Amino acid sequence: MTTSLFVFFIATPMYTTEVRFAIRGGSDTMQATSPVSSLFSSGSGPMDGYVDGYAARDFLVSREALARLGHRIDIRKLFIRTNSDPLVRLPQNADDDQLFDAYRARVTARFNMLEQIVVMDVSSFKPEDSVLIASSLVRMTEEFADQMNQRAREDALRFSEQELARAERRATEARQQMANWRSETGIVDPTADVTMLNGLINQLETQRTADQNELATIDASGASDHPRRRPLLLDIKTLTDRIAETRKRLVGPSGSATDQISRYEALNAALEYSETNLTSARQALDYARQAAIRQQKYVIVIAEPRADGRPSYPDPITSLLAASIIGVGLAFFGSLIVSIVRSQFAA
Repeated sequence: MTTSLFVFFIATPMYTTEVRFAIRGGSDTMQATSPVSSLFSSGSGPMDGYVDGYAARDFLVSREALARLGHRIDIRKLFIRTNSDPLVRLPQNADDDQLFDAYRARVTARFNMLEQIVVMDVSSFKPEDSVLIASSLVRMTEEFADQMNQRAREDALRFSEQELARAERRATEARQQMANWRSETGIVDPTADVTMLNGLINQLETQRTADQNELATIDASGASDHPRRRPLLLDIKTLTDRIAETRKRLVGPSGSATDQISRYEALNAALEYSETNLTSARQALDYARQAAIRQQKYVIVIAEPRADGRPSYPDPITSLLAASIIGVGLAFFGSLIVSIVRSQFAA
């Protein structure tokens, strides 16, 4: 009788909103064609789903979640009702601990390992209030999930950006050094000069060999006063001097083609290395950006917050059944005690 009186006349109705959602990475969200299909995508791997799911569940029932929720909505106003029954009543001057106890009683979350989804139930005195609280908690969970690896993403991007800046600076310095050297020497590519000098030496040697052969023929004939003998000697000497001078330009100690090639090859190697390093740094930054997008966390709502039009509390059938069981138990033990007492007096 007392239970019926409480259930039907004293208990304050409360309405529950259920919401189901999953936490997935950016690659899962982009590849999925629907919220349900995204549950079975393998972008982040099953272990990430477990970690994210349990983390979200623990966050939803934490003091941190209550504090963040208080910045979004007036949770005290929604939880406090002066004419509510004693079982769900929260004092007007409730402290933080009492508010948190009420929050834990009215907000429950569990993680379904098989489906890798979080199921959250929110109870309040009005259906629209429970929907408001549930929707706010879902948005907070998405922010929380994305913040879990935000620092790692930012560190990776910052490192890649710093490496790119260093690579650009080194490439600029290498280009400037090459430009300065070309401006000082007036040479674009010394290897072309070496090819030209070698070709000139070959021509001079060919001409000198022809003159030497002609001179040898004259000497073999015994004509020491031959009119061509003296000019040939002069030509051979001139060609020999020119060959020596040209060879000196190739292998001389300073300003020679060999020295120019050595310096050019060093500058060119540094330039090529810096350009290759710059290309790699740009690719690394692009990869880091793509990885950061893939590592972002998103909340995929499977079942939107919808309040049941019927009160979830009190449950008349459950309450009356529990009261009946308790009543039967008390009656049984009461009769047992009375029987024991009567037997004692009869003895």
